[in-house]
This record gives sequence, structure tokens and C-alpha cells, in this order.
Amino acid sequence: MNRFPPDFIFGAATSAYQIEGAHDEDGRGRIGWDDVARDAAGRPLVENGDVACDHYHRFRGDIAIMKELGLQSYRFSISWVRIYPLGHGNINPKGVAFYNALIDELLENGIEPAVTVWHGDLPSVYDEIGGWKNRDVITHYVAYANTLFTLFGDRVKKWFTHNEPWCAAFLPAGSFSDQLQSAHNLLVAHALAVASYRAHPQGDGQIGIVLNLGKQYPASDDPLDLQAARNVDGFLNRWFLDPVLKGNYPVDMVDRYERAGHHFVICPGDMELLGKQPSDFIGINMYSRGIQAYDPDNQLLGAREVRDDAVRRTAMGWEICPESLYDLLLDVKREYLNIPVIIAENGAAFADEVIFDGQVRDDDRIAYFRDHLRFVSRAIAAGCDVRGYYAWSLFDNFEWGAGYSKRFGIVRVDYATQKRSIKESGIFYQNVIRLRAVE
Repeated sequence: MNRFPPDFIFGAATSAYQIEGAHDEDGRGRIGWDDVARDAAGRPLVENGDVACDHYHRFRGDIAIMKELGLQSYRFSISWVRIYPLGHGNINPKGVAFYNALIDELLENGIEPAVTVWHGDLPSVYDEIGGWKNRDVITHYVAYANTLFTLFGDRVKKWFTHNEPWCAAFLPAGSFSDQLQSAHNLLVAHALAVASYRAHPQGDGQIGIVLNLGKQYPASDDPLDLQAARNVDGFLNRWFLDPVLKGNYPVDMVDRYERAGHHFVICPGDMELLGKQPSDFIGINMYSRGIQAYDPDNQLLGAREVRDDAVRRTAMGWEICPESLYDLLLDVKREYLNIPVIIAENGAAFADEVIFDGQVRDDDRIAYFRDHLRFVSRAIAAGCDVRGYYAWSLFDNFEWGAGYSKRFGIVRVDYATQKRSIKESGIFYQNVIRLRAVE
């Protein structure tokens, strides 16, 4: 039996655009995802989050499901354009009212609200000026974050500044130098938001950032493979961990990027700001690992990922390797002064085709959660300061580029009827929370 400390928090996570729907109601503004692939009449040509899980209208029933599952905390994001329809300017009172009602309902049901300030839904007005590579967006983001602290900080005491800045910086098309600039601006925005929270009259809670991290292993003991794994670790992991937690970028990666002709602007005071705004915790989103081999054709990182077709994979094609979460947590303990860690997302998409009496029998997902939770427990036993775990996701939802084809939820959503059904993985997680242990 792998047990968890009495103060360990079990929760589940979602994000605004992926579940809320109501894309054109009550004064909500537009984000980039609202504008993709529509015909002349404005009708969508591809799957999007226009309706999603209709959580905007169904949140009270959804919170009743959270309570039934025994969730201690619910991590959700606030839609920037529900608060500021144009990204800045006048506050939308109907958007504020929705989140006030959501937060109050959570608290009335004994569930801690844990808020992500920004989860990938940038207002369209900022996409049009270059997104995060434009430093002006930082100013608007910090004003938005400070508004959230003012509106909701009396009741919300756990804050996440960004979700997965690596994805926000490096997945959009653009030159690598522009992507590096976006990454830097995201980190400066994070540090300024932390500073704003520290100075805020209601800034008496905890604040951190959520990074998507994955342990990188060499394909062999060959020094070239070892270096390849180190390089990819620098690109995916250390490029964000080091500035957030040490106040500087990893020197080996700075040298590598500069030799390749890639540059970005660091304004005076940026690195001092990062170094002086320590996070209360680091949020980690972890789904898989990487195995890297030397590749001379990859001029930037000198690496290629090795794929083993014999291993178990999720419907996303990601290798299932729960022990890599244990190794990753030990790395954070060793390299970053054992900063408190929250597993902010961990979960898996599977086909979910076996339904009996309306309930999804998702044994693969149960095994995924069980094995990863076992290694979280082992990491705690090894001295890692892990404070909580949020399953991704509470509901099947709009999974960005994958649309509705990939189901991550512990609660099934029938998108035609919006009926919710707790899956067997949800029952499993309910028992883990009740026992505070995993067998």
C-alpha cells in the first residue's frame, strides 16, 4: 500500500476554453481558437470549443460531481476574454459574476479553488500583434492577473501564473529566435505577476507556474547519446526551470543557441526580476518521457527521439513510463533545492470504447493513474516535497488540435446530450482519495 501524507491534496484539472463553451455569450471576447477555420457565415469547419462541455451553463451540476468524487481541490483557468473582452479596458461584469458563482459554489462544497491565470487562450487582439513575442503583451497580462487577484483573491489562495509556457512559445510557427523571445516574455510576465501578487493586499496565498516536463534518457551509454539527452533536457525542461528557480538560463543552452545564430532580447532588469521572485511551488504537467540518440543532422540539438514500438502507449501515441515521473521528481529535488511540487496535470487518453450500463470500463486509465500515483508516493518517501496531484482531466473535453477525438476524462461526456457519467477510473480515483493510498 502506497500512502500519502495527511496534508496531501488530491484534485482534478480543466481549462476554460476546453470545457466552458458559451463562446459568444455574456460579453465574452474572442481568442485565436474562436477564429480558426470558419466559412463565410461564421460556421465552424473544424472542431472547436464553441460548446465543449457546456460547463458555463452546467457548472453547479459539475461541482456536484466533483463532490461525489471526493475532490479536495479543483484546478481551473479563468478566461481572459470573459474578464476583459478586448484584453484590457473595461471589465465585463457578467464574466466576473460567472467566476464568482463558480468559486463560491466550490467553497460551499468544501472544494479548494486553484486558479490558472492563463491557459493558452490569448485574446485575439494580442495574437494580431505577434502574441507573446510582443513585449507589450506582458503589460496587459500583468494588469489582467492583478485584476484577478483583486476580484477573487479573498477566496482563491492557490494561483498558477501560466500553464505550459513551452507549448505557448515553441508550438506556434515562427523562427526559433522568435520562439525564444516568446518564452522569455512569458517568463518575465510570470515574474511580474508573482511580484504583483506579493504586493497585493490579498496576496496571502501561494503562487507558482506550471511547466510541462519530461525526463530525458540517453539511448545508450555512448557519450554522444548522453549529450543528446542533456541537450533535449535543456530545451524542454531546464530552459524554464532554471530561470524560474535559479534566476538564469542554462549556460550550455545559451551557448548552443548563440552558436547556431539564434538570439532574443533580454531587457535590463529581466534576470534580476526572475531571480528575486521565487515561486512558492512549481507545478509539473507530466505525461511521458523521451529517449534521445545522437543525430548529426539535427544542427540545433544534435538529437533524435528513439521510439520503441513495443512499449505501451496512450491514444496520443505517448509512451507510458510512470517510473520516469519518479526520476523527474528526484531531479527537481536535487537540482532545485527540493522546492515544493504540485503535479498539476497527469493523465491519459484512451479509446474508451467499452461501455457497460452507461459506465466506461477504462482499465488502461486506471492502470495509468495507479502506477503514476505509486511513483509519486515513492518520491515522497524518498524525500521529495510533493504537495498535491491533479488528474487530467476531470471531463472529456476539447483537446486542442485533436478536437474531441481524444478522451482524457475520469468523467465521460456525451457531446450530443452533454450527459456526464463517472468512469471506472473516476471510481478508482474516488477510492484513492478516500483511502489516501493506492494499492
